[in-house]
Amino acid sequence: MKMANQNIESLPFKEFFAIWKQLGVNNGYIASNHFFFKYAVDRNLKEIILEFIQCLKEENKQLEELLKDNGVLAPPLSIHNEHLQIAKIRNKVVINDGEISAILSMNIASALISISQAMDMSFERNETTKYRVFHMRYAILGAKLSEISNKKGWYLSPTPL
Repeated sequence: MKMANQNIESLPFKEFFAIWKQLGVNNGYIASNHFFFKYAVDRNLKEIILEFIQCLKEENKQLEELLKDNGVLAPPLSIHNEHLQIAKIRNKVVINDGEISAILSMNIASALISISQAMDMSFERNETTKYRVFHMRYAILGAKLSEISNKKGWYLSPTPL
């Protein structure tokens, strides 16, 4: 973690580390969701993927700002893809929509857990409020994905042995 200046007294180190870790995780999710978007066929699933990417980018922007205000440089984003458009659909399917939906569900659940941990660790009321907003957005996004997955029949039913 690089220090931009010596203003480390404002936030505890645990909180710096949690924010830094969250940014790294979010950057990984952004990269993997770009891949999923390219191969998803269902329009509703593509919209959920775009919404998740947008939530992650907005969260990253606020977290980077918080680090910057406290003199810490944020980790770099490893991928800079072109703008994603719903109209672009590839013909060759490498991964199907049901698999994308399952992985996306795990990613959204992981983001929820991570935000919950950061919210629990946060000392600043202002920052806790930001975490609550993102927590609610991820919960709503997860509910939307669950509804679409159920409607499209992407849930796997347990089979007896």
